[in-house]
Amino acid sequence: MTQEKPVKEPVTAAEANSEDLSAEIARTVTKMPREQVTCRRIWHNHYRCNWWTPEATGTYDNPHMTGMLVTTSRISKSQFLRVIKSAGALQITNLSTGTVRTLD
Repeated sequence: MTQEKPVKEPVTAAEANSEDLSAEIARTVTKMPREQVTCRRIWHNHYRCNWWTPEATGTYDNPHMTGMLVTTSRISKSQFLRVIKSAGALQITNLSTGTVRTLD
């Protein structure tokens, strides 16, 4: 009895040797005021980015607790992206929608 192995996407030499662009993506993507973006490399040139938004403190039992004492943010948006750096610009493809943007 043989066991099938999962099929992986073919990897080009450029993808295999590509640098981790997580920090640059987080700095470059569009964000609203007070949003923070975290980005993690998942596989070669594939990344998961989360947009964090501060939560309203009105429902807290002690709304005067601020800062790093408690977790006060929630993920407002999450995207899986394929990112390629070419000529100093990031070409970002949203894998959910298929839209492509180039950011300097």
